[in-house]
Amino acid sequence: MSFRTLLVFLMIVGVPVARAAEPQAEAAPFIAEASAPVAPGDGLRAFVAARRAMEFGFPGIAAELYARLLEAPQAVGADRNTLVLSLVSALLDDGRTPEATQALQRYFGMPNAAYHLRAGLIAVRNRKPDVARAEIAALRVDDLVAADRGWFYFLQGQVADAAGDFSKARDAYQQAAAAAVSDFQRVHFVLAREKARLSLGDASEAQVTLLRQNADRYQGRNVGYAYARQYAVGLAALGRTDEAVNYLNVQLGSLPAGEQVAGDDFRLLLGLVDGARNPAGRKALEELLAGAADPDLQRVALQLLARSAAEGGYLPGFLVTLEKLSALASAHPILEDILLVRAQLALTGNSQEQQHYVQAELAAKELLAKFPGSPLKPAALGVLASAAWEQLRYRTAADYAMQARVLLPAGGLRASLGVLVAEAYFRAGDFRSAADAYAETLNDIPEGLSPGLLMAQRVRAEIEGKRFDEAQVLLDTFERDPRFDVINRWQSEWTLSRELQVSDRTADAFARVNRLMSSTGPEARVLTPDLRVRLAWLQARLALDAGMPEKTLEFAKDLTAKLEGLDAKLHDEVEASTRLLQAKANFQLDRPEPALALLESLRKDFAKTDAAVYSYIDEADYYAGKNNFVDAQARLIKLADMLKQSDMLADKSKQQDYATYALYRAALYAERRGEDKYYKEAYTILEGINKDYPQSSRVFAARLKQGDLLRRLNQFGPAQQVYEFLVNNYAQYPKQVLSAEMALAACHRAQAGPSDVSHFESAVTIFERIQELPIASVDMRVEASFQLGDLYATRAKSDDLTRARDAWWTLATTFLLDDNQAAQLGVQGRYWTARALLRLGDLYAQQQKLEEARNAYELVLRKNLPFAKLARESFIRVGGKP
Repeated sequence: MSFRTLLVFLMIVGVPVARAAEPQAEAAPFIAEASAPVAPGDGLRAFVAARRAMEFGFPGIAAELYARLLEAPQAVGADRNTLVLSLVSALLDDGRTPEATQALQRYFGMPNAAYHLRAGLIAVRNRKPDVARAEIAALRVDDLVAADRGWFYFLQGQVADAAGDFSKARDAYQQAAAAAVSDFQRVHFVLAREKARLSLGDASEAQVTLLRQNADRYQGRNVGYAYARQYAVGLAALGRTDEAVNYLNVQLGSLPAGEQVAGDDFRLLLGLVDGARNPAGRKALEELLAGAADPDLQRVALQLLARSAAEGGYLPGFLVTLEKLSALASAHPILEDILLVRAQLALTGNSQEQQHYVQAELAAKELLAKFPGSPLKPAALGVLASAAWEQLRYRTAADYAMQARVLLPAGGLRASLGVLVAEAYFRAGDFRSAADAYAETLNDIPEGLSPGLLMAQRVRAEIEGKRFDEAQVLLDTFERDPRFDVINRWQSEWTLSRELQVSDRTADAFARVNRLMSSTGPEARVLTPDLRVRLAWLQARLALDAGMPEKTLEFAKDLTAKLEGLDAKLHDEVEASTRLLQAKANFQLDRPEPALALLESLRKDFAKTDAAVYSYIDEADYYAGKNNFVDAQARLIKLADMLKQSDMLADKSKQQDYATYALYRAALYAERRGEDKYYKEAYTILEGINKDYPQSSRVFAARLKQGDLLRRLNQFGPAQQVYEFLVNNYAQYPKQVLSAEMALAACHRAQAGPSDVSHFESAVTIFERIQELPIASVDMRVEASFQLGDLYATRAKSDDLTRARDAWWTLATTFLLDDNQAAQLGVQGRYWTARALLRLGDLYAQQQKLEEARNAYELVLRKNLPFAKLARESFIRVGGKP
């Protein structure tokens, strides 16, 4: 099926974590690719989504998801046979018997009761009743899970039907209905029974002729109606569908007014034979939905029409029909079901317009309001959760999912909802709640889902929440739990080590990876070669970050010997990245000759790898470290030209990103050469980004830097135009635009003079706005407050000095003396706060307010701010005691 998943808690495609705009030279590409399997959440969501799709009547979706999971290198930590049997169930329910037969062949090992059940269902579909009987005999109903037991009795009914033992078949179907775990499954048995009778129809021309004769002979009697239905089935079996449809329409037209049950049977058969997408079939099912005597038949019609409407293009019209049925003065017998289906279908539109969510939420909330004790309440809450999820309101989705979970008995659905509550918190960024929710899922694990996967997700939540110590304790605890499988454990270790490295806890990461790599236990021996190689590379990288380049070279040498047998693409990327590490280590050891030789060989042997790109960046960094900005700039310009003129990488978007990065860094090196002509050269280099890569995310940074260069050249008018362009054209990035606004204010300040107060007032307006702006960082607000006071102080008028004093003191009380705000001060914020207090003290000293001056200087000392030496000298100068 191609339509969006209808119901509760179904998977939304993983949103990648935002990364910095500039590619990091030290992040080798194969390391980045490794992040996908390390994050098990997407596979987990697919697993749970497939279960939900089956439970709520969308087997096509379920089949697609199960097939995708089985094709994954590791089946989301679930038992692979469980996935195979689930796929078979979905394919059978979707009427794809040949594919189900092939799927069952993927089962490995001794067949269990669930296997025999599905093999029997396939056999009866393939008209092999003897095989089906043998499969029934091979299993005990008590060995089946509750959701499968109804299908056991249903299979018995199908076998009896095929043998012509209709009395036994009726009893078996009744047992199936009694064993159903929900109203939905019971109705599903009714529909499956009728479909099975159609598919099992095996008629000859002679038999069809006899059935027609009997139908005519007993016309108007119950037995005649039965023969008439069998005749229509026989016509359909012979491929004479149009005749069957016409015959059923004639029968409906000739029925006496009181024969509603017979009419309902004819309408259901007509809907099945003609299909809900065709006019006659759809009309019959709509009549059945509107007025059938049996509510279960109305539910069958509703299900058939809903599936077809979602797939067949007449969804808006069917939703109008359901709205009319919902609004009847006398409540419809299955109003609860109609409201639920209305809510479900409202989420199946091809677009994500707000009106679809509103319609879904209104229908679901109407069901909850009118039927507070309805057994469909969990499903209605599921629709609300799904609508919230698709609108990225994950906390709301978690709340609805928890409400639904409370209403359900212990079992697979309740357990699955626990997983989805955890996933919703994870998506919301509430990693603490996500970790707690994952912990709870380990006490109630959905069937077929690996505990190791949930344990890995719990660790991942702690890592994403930057609770690295808690993550380490968890991993050490889980290490002793046999449920924590090797792959999930080592991937979790990998993720933790990488995040520790990124968070400047290199020593912790290095120690952890060293312990892992020195492990000789059985779990180490079954580790996949690719993951072992990734960890070995990380070990070498961490040694370099820890200041042990000799150790890096040692690890790199061992790593090179482990590459045999790897996938060719991964082999090349690992070897290329390892050479890059070796070059970095040699640079650290001040051995430039072997380092440069390694970079040259890397470009020659692995020219189309990311590592080859990084080699130019590393070489430029080496020259820049020697203050040789000419050669550093030249290497980056050469790289940018190569990326522009050739297909250096397969990924064109990545190639363009590297090109803009090289140009930007080259401009910075030109700027560092410190003369006007080089400022102009840097400006021209940056213009290459704007001209050749206008869609690049780095255009904003390039233009902002151009404005700064123009200010260096004292060209404040053109600089002002650059900043105003950024402010006016990048409003969709408000936080980034704030940097341009701060620069624009500085530009106005530089142009302010006695004869032109407009620039002064413009600068004041910008600084005043940013110091109060909640979306601005605390550090930026502090800088704006300092600059505002400094701007007033430069005019040296009494009123302006008062304003300067007020701006600086407000800065101190708002951002330094408030503990919550002070905790958010970064290096820049503390710098500007110290400068403000020093200027405030100087201002009071000039006004002979020595006590106030001492208080200002003392704050710098008491809060351990920068410029402590200057503050102490000033404090003593105005009479303070050391």
